[in-house]
Amino acid sequence: MQILPWGDEYRAIGLPLARTLLFAYLPWHSFSRDRIVGAPGWLWDDEFDFVGKVGESDLPAWHSFVSRGFHVPNPMLQTMLRNALIERCKLAIHLVPAEADGFALVVAAHGPNVKKLVKAKADDVIPDNAMMITFGGRMVPIASPDNPVLHFYATSMAALAESLSGGGAIVVDRTGLAGKYRFDLTRLGSEGVPASDWDVARLGLKLIPAKIPTENIVIDHIERPTPD
Repeated sequence: MQILPWGDEYRAIGLPLARTLLFAYLPWHSFSRDRIVGAPGWLWDDEFDFVGKVGESDLPAWHSFVSRGFHVPNPMLQTMLRNALIERCKLAIHLVPAEADGFALVVAAHGPNVKKLVKAKADDVIPDNAMMITFGGRMVPIASPDNPVLHFYATSMAALAESLSGGGAIVVDRTGLAGKYRFDLTRLGSEGVPASDWDVARLGLKLIPAKIPTENIVIDHIERPTPD
């Protein structure tokens, strides 16, 4: 199964249609069943192949979004998915405020570690293989399981919090630290729990449980997709 926008298309192969519905309306890290209210059973239980093509005139803009990865909002993708769901499934929804269990990124008791969390400078050298992340930050991904370290450049604390979100776990920035930084972050595990998966303590930060404001999708009407 895969859910990848690449080349000139978006593919969600062998996935519940609920996954595409979540992707169409909510941030990528909000993928959990309780984000959809009033879903018929087939929306989660049945598997579908969903493929969307991007027109040639829209490709430059599409590639600019896709190259930044899932951490960066892609309004073109969301518009494409919404239109397809409305056309093929007669979808009608509304969004309601909600709260989700998540984590707040905060400064630890002894303050930020200024030797590890360094203020970014205009002349900092950013490696060519650093990928774009949210809010203009840059990150070199983990290259080897033997050295599970992410390298961040010109990255704000809000961008770091977004990068730590995933697997249904939402992280928000409550550090109060302004500006952008360069730092390294070591992966400690892969349980899907940011507080135990990432060594933010070395940066003088910590992750604490928090209630995070979010939105739920309420389904007013949906039909099984029409065949091709």
